[in-house]
Amino acid sequence: MAHHATKQAACANCDYAFVPGEPDEFCPSCGQQNHAVEIGFGHVAEEFLEGIFHFDGKVFSTAKLLLFRPGELTRRFLAGHRVPYVPPIRLYVFISFVFFLLLGTQLGHEDAGEAEKRAEPAATKKLATTPDSDSISFFQGPKAQRTARKSVDQAITKAFAARVDSLAAAPATPGQQKALKAARREQARLVAAARAGGGFQIAFAEIKRLPAHPTDAQVDSVVRSKGAVPSLMSRLAVRRTIRWRDSTREEVVHQLLRGGSIMLFLLMPLAALLLKGAYFRQHRYYLGHLIFTVHVQCFLFIFLGLVMGLDKLNALPGWLSNLLLLVPAVYFIVALRTFYQQSWRKTVVKSLLLGVAYSLTALLSLLTVGAIGVALF
Repeated sequence: MAHHATKQAACANCDYAFVPGEPDEFCPSCGQQNHAVEIGFGHVAEEFLEGIFHFDGKVFSTAKLLLFRPGELTRRFLAGHRVPYVPPIRLYVFISFVFFLLLGTQLGHEDAGEAEKRAEPAATKKLATTPDSDSISFFQGPKAQRTARKSVDQAITKAFAARVDSLAAAPATPGQQKALKAARREQARLVAAARAGGGFQIAFAEIKRLPAHPTDAQVDSVVRSKGAVPSLMSRLAVRRTIRWRDSTREEVVHQLLRGGSIMLFLLMPLAALLLKGAYFRQHRYYLGHLIFTVHVQCFLFIFLGLVMGLDKLNALPGWLSNLLLLVPAVYFIVALRTFYQQSWRKTVVKSLLLGVAYSLTALLSLLTVGAIGVALF
């Protein structure tokens, strides 16, 4: 496309003197475009449209192969056909940005009713069913936790002792025996629940009463109330709990999306390693497996984005929604067959093994990123 901005006799950046009669669109010394800074709006619009339509041409050819010919885009790109298609990393960045933007919109915003429910943490309601369960603190060491669990057991036993004794002393009617067994089962359940969750339960009752920005003295008071010594980790745990307590739905969604995007980005190199192990006899470079992984991930983003859009419009019947769950699996198998050129039987078997290995890797990554996200939120 021709540009009609005023050309200059010398480069404004490096003072290179353009030779009359030779191309002067760009400086051959530094590469800067040769036109004055004061350009009209029409020229800006012309350059903008040129960039957009040039990029769109690549997008259409890339999307056609990516969506309807699984594995073919990777095969062509590694064969050297790079000019007609969008580079893998640029494609991933653009599609993942649009996907997570749509996902954030899909999750919506909290209303007044949800805000009121958030004012009373669900964890506090759950702990309230266990007598003295908040006496077991996240901040305590193993010895203090064992002592606290013992006190919880004693409190629960004492709470049920009177009822159990009265039921045991009553006439041995079928109804009384049934009630006695139910009371003992409930007692055992509460003791087991306290023991199982005690090591990770934080003193929510005390933390709930703290302001949004507590002082160090207030935080240390909560920690000491559980018989623990204030430390960097215990103070951090209190402040992060307050942060989650006071977070809006938008803030939580933003944190989840950020953690999810990081996790998926980190999973791609790991998935490429799994592919390299599954097809080690082909002696392919690691980069080829990584590009294949990027293209498959891009397809998943596009597919899930379309499904979310159709679901938002209520355009999908239930049976079709269930059927669409098979599309990613079928796409992955066909992509493996196209790119790695093995028999269908070997491809299906390897796809199942890769699916299991990837699921375990994703679960481990999810737990890791989740823990880091909670700590740094």
